[in-house]
This record gives sequence, C-alpha cells and structure tokens, in this order.
Amino acid sequence: MGVDERMADLRSDIVGRVNRLPVKPSEKGALLPLMEAISNSIHSVTEQYGPATAKKGHITVTVARADDQDDHPVHGFDIEDNGAGFTPANYLSFLTPDSRFKEKKGGKGVGRLAWLKVFKQITVDSTFRDKQKLMQREFSFQLTEVDQVPDKPPRDATGQRQRTIISFRGFTSDFDRRCPAKGETIAHRIISHFVPLFVTGNAPKITLIDGEDTLNVESMFAEAIVDQTTTTVQVDDDGTIHTLELWNLKCKKVARFHSGGHNFAFLSANTRSVVEYTLDEQLGLRTLDGEYVYLGCVSGDYLDRHVNAERSAFAFDGKELDVIKKAVARGAREYLTEYVRASLDHKAHVAREIIAENPQFLYVEPQISSFTEALQPNCIKKEDIFVELARNRFRRQKKFADVGKEIATKRTIGAALDEKISQYQEYIRDEKKGALAEYVVRRKAVLDLFETFLEYEDADSERYKKEEAIHQLICPMRVDSHALEIDDHNLWMLDDRLAFSHYFSSDLEVRKFCEVASTERPDLAFFFSTCVAWREAEGTDTVVIVEFKRPMREDYSKGKDPVQQVLHYVKTLKSAKGLKDVRGKAIRGINDGTAFHCYIVCDITDELEERIIGRLQKTPDGEGYFGYQQNPNAYIELLPYGKLLRDARKRNVVFFDKLGITNVVGEDAGHTNAWRLREAVS
Repeated sequence: MGVDERMADLRSDIVGRVNRLPVKPSEKGALLPLMEAISNSIHSVTEQYGPATAKKGHITVTVARADDQDDHPVHGFDIEDNGAGFTPANYLSFLTPDSRFKEKKGGKGVGRLAWLKVFKQITVDSTFRDKQKLMQREFSFQLTEVDQVPDKPPRDATGQRQRTIISFRGFTSDFDRRCPAKGETIAHRIISHFVPLFVTGNAPKITLIDGEDTLNVESMFAEAIVDQTTTTVQVDDDGTIHTLELWNLKCKKVARFHSGGHNFAFLSANTRSVVEYTLDEQLGLRTLDGEYVYLGCVSGDYLDRHVNAERSAFAFDGKELDVIKKAVARGAREYLTEYVRASLDHKAHVAREIIAENPQFLYVEPQISSFTEALQPNCIKKEDIFVELARNRFRRQKKFADVGKEIATKRTIGAALDEKISQYQEYIRDEKKGALAEYVVRRKAVLDLFETFLEYEDADSERYKKEEAIHQLICPMRVDSHALEIDDHNLWMLDDRLAFSHYFSSDLEVRKFCEVASTERPDLAFFFSTCVAWREAEGTDTVVIVEFKRPMREDYSKGKDPVQQVLHYVKTLKSAKGLKDVRGKAIRGINDGTAFHCYIVCDITDELEERIIGRLQKTPDGEGYFGYQQNPNAYIELLPYGKLLRDARKRNVVFFDKLGITNVVGEDAGHTNAWRLREAVS
C-alpha cells in the first residue's frame, strides 16, 4: 500500500541522527552518556519525591571495568535510582526522538541518542508503579535501522522494590580509552557537571562505587565548600538587559575538578553545567591563601533558552559569550575583593622592582596604583609588567612628541599654550631624570661586577681573576677610541676625565699609533689636547698611561717591576717622531712640554712594596703610592684595586643622592651591595 501523501507523518533516521551528533571523541564525550543518564535519574527521583528529593532520592553509579579488575580500563557504567522509572508516559517519551515531554525541565529529547554514539551495548531494567501496581520493564537499546528498542511488554513485579538500572558496556572505537581511569576523577567530573544542582541544595544522594571504593559525590562537594554567597550580574544583549544569578563558592583545593586551572566558572542551563572555563587569567589569581579555589556557578532563564540540544554549548556567537564571561568575571572579582587587592599590591611591588632596575620608568612611580589597576588581570609576571611599562613609555613619548609639534606650530594660544608648555617641560625633566638614573644604575651594576672580579677564582688555590678580565670590564681590548662609543667602555671607573681624550688605544702595539718600531702594548694610552680634561699649562698636552696587574700578584722578581714598565712606555712614546691613530690620522705630537701621568692598578703586596721603597710616597689615605720620576719625567701613582672601587663609588654618591638612589651603608659604604630606589622619588 502506498503512502497517503495527505496524511503522512515525518519519520526519523536514527542511525543518521546518531552519526551526525556533534559529540567529540574526548573525555567529556566519553562521559556524556553517564551525565545524561544521571540527569534522567535526577528527573525521575524529583518526579517521585518532589521537595523531599534531597532526603529520599538515591542514585548509585557503579563503575564497570574490563574483567572486573581494579587496574583495568573502565568498560562501562550501571546507573541505578529509586525514582518513578519508565512509566508508560516516560517510556513513550523515550521512544520519541526530540520529545517535548520534559521540555519544562530542560529536556531536549536527544540525550539518549548520545548513548548510542558512545556505547555498543545498552540495557534498561526498570521497576515502576503503574496504577498502584509494581511492574518491571526490561529492554535493550541498539543502533539499528529499525527496532532500536525491541518490544517487550512489562511484567508483574509485585514484591520487588521500585528502582531503575541503566547499563552501558563497551565504548565505541572513537571513545575507547577516553574515559578517566580513576573513580575519584569520574566523581569530580560528575560534581563539575552538576554543580548548579548541588548548589541549589535539592540534589539526590549520588554515590559512586568503584570496586571496593564508595564515594558520596554530594558529600565530596559539600565538604569542599568553605564559603558561599549568591549575587546577580547584568548582561547587555544589544540593549536588552538580562539578569543572571551567580553563586560564588570558595572551596578547598580538592574542588579543583580540572587540571587546566585553579578557579572556574560554570555556565549552566536547567541545573546542568554546559560551559566550564578557567577564570585564572580574568581574575589574575591562582589559589586563594594557598589552599582554596573559587568556583562561580551561573544560571538564568537567558541561558536556559539558548542551550543547544546536546547541552554541550550555547547558541551564542563569540561576542555574546565574551560579554557574559566579562560580566561573570566582574562579579567574581567583587566577591574576591580581598584577593584582587592583594594581587594589585603584588603587581605594584613588582613594578617598583622593575623601576628600581630600569629608572627610565621613574615617572610612573607617583601613579603606580593607577598603573597597576589598569593592567590586565592576568598581567602578573615580571616580564609582562615590564612590557606594559615599556608600552606606557612609548605611548607617553608619542603623546608629548605631538604636544611638542603643537607648541611649535602655535595651534593653541594663551593659557592653553602655557599649560601645554608646562606639561612638556615636566615631561622633559622626567625623561632626563630617567635617562640619567638609568646610566647611574648601570654604573652601580658595573661596580658590583668589578667587586666579584676581585674575589678568588678558586678559593683552594687562591687564584684571582686575571688582569685581562678587569681590563675588558673597564675597556675592550685590541681596539682604539675610533671603534668605541662612550657606552662601550667604563673608563669612568678610573677617572671620568678619561672619556674626553682626543684619542686612546687599548692593548694595541705602540707602532700602530706611533712612528716607532716598538711592539710593546700599553694596557691603556690616552692622548689629550690642551683644551680637554688634563691641562698642565697653556700649550701643553697630556698623555695618560694605565697598566693593570693581576690582583694580589706576588711574582715581580721576573722582568721589570711595574714602575719601570710604565717609564719604559714613556721613553718609547717620547722617542716617536709622530703620532697617528690606527686609521693613519695624525695625532697631535709629543713635545718637551707634554706631561705624562702613569697609573698602575695593582695590589700593594709585600714584594711590590719592597721594590718601591724610597721611590714613591704613600697617598694621604695610606692605601696607595705616588711620586714624580725623572729621566723620563712622569707622574706615577700605584692604585690598589680596593681603593679604585671605593673611590669610584664615592665619586658617584652625589648622583645617587640627587636621583633618590640610596646605598644602605654600614661603617663602610664601599663594601655593600644593598642598593635600592627610594619609594618617594625626589
């Protein structure tokens, strides 16, 4: 008989429907049938007991493992409840795909199709009450073109107890081995899926049995909560305001139901979690007090109406979902005000540390609170805060560059122009202070490094850093002044005037800058014209020679002593017919009026002191030696390394004071590394 086209009903292709179900082969997908079955059980016991559900309702989940071995993979589940069961009405709804029977409870009528997607074998055994008589209905549920539920009429079950057992066995290939291995983990997944139900306080007792282990799921959740409040959040949907309820839960760390974060939000629909996501970055927090986490449960009619049929997502576009998440984050931060404030204080502390190390950001110090409050909540790491400081400075520089152009073009007049000029002047002062402070802090770092060079390389053998390492720190070797910028060397450690020489060489053979055949290599040789730095008298030039010796050197018995060595350099330079740099450019010549200053950087050991007795005098501080030598004429000074370090620090102390950079001193300011930026920048 043909189909009467005027009276034909729509038919459902169950196999096609199941194949098209958007269930991902993941842990969540593997557990979806379990969650759907538990949800059905919740509806069933709620139908049976109503307001007394929490007291009388029971749901038991038994984990089935392959070969019944505790260490074997999960093979399936048995879900038993004492609810209303598969009554004729419920059974008819089960047989009707997309049934509207539980529509008011949030039922979509397609959850059981996911059972067929994930499991190979499904059976139902339900004892229910029909017209005051207990009846038992048993059937299998299978993925076939027809007869998905082989018809078996219910039979009399007088004397039995009312209960329903749904059994799943054998994961399909896509979901095999996707299920968590531990029963405790499965219990946590049940909790996270039904957080909204547990929060409302009318959940039936849910027990999970895995071999010899029995877990009370609801108790696990209840025992983890240490504080909870409820509030509302507003969501603006293109001008329409929707109100959502937000349950704020402060829980013990055992309530971390996922390893991908600490603090979570659950967007729920019809008392079931749909979207779960970590709030760590939006809150800028990890654990609370080191032992608690935050859970936020969100519900409302707006979410109920927009959940998809599989309850795996909401029918929002990405923008709408972001708006909801931002509203939830605001509510969560309000609940966690104490912890958010502590996080801001931590950011401010980190920002001050960065400013202390990078004084170009000094201008931020007076506005440190507003700066840290404007940071993204997840901007916690030192590197991230440094990037934000750098971005802030770049934008500030661009802003005042535009102000400078506006002043130059006189597009503003009167009081407005005066205000812009005042702002620009303040900006310039801040930039100069920051640049100078950065340079001074760099000097401090160099001096600290230099101090470590004076320590033993090997405490057992008492070997010290070789003079080459110190030489390299003060000035690179085998180069001359044409190859270096002022930031490439640290000559200020010896004397700030050295940076202003007309020309200098570092560890170069004399013949490369003098017309002489000598292959000697003075460590440092500086040539000054009459108009810079050293000035003996009108018409005179100055040559400065610096020679480094290894710290605590004792073996001066071989070869020349250091005084003889530098005097020999003087003699060689005086014999030169002309001076030129390594590029062949002429250097002002040496004449009878040229003054020679020779500095020997060394430690005054017993052997060296024996060699200079009667030749040099002690410096006023008693640490070094100095004197004038004749034939050739030269001023000689022996400068111990410790004195060099202390003198360099003392010369810079005025910069530290003016810029608010303080050395925390004891009796000797030269022996401390405890430096800090004053919090109140003067």
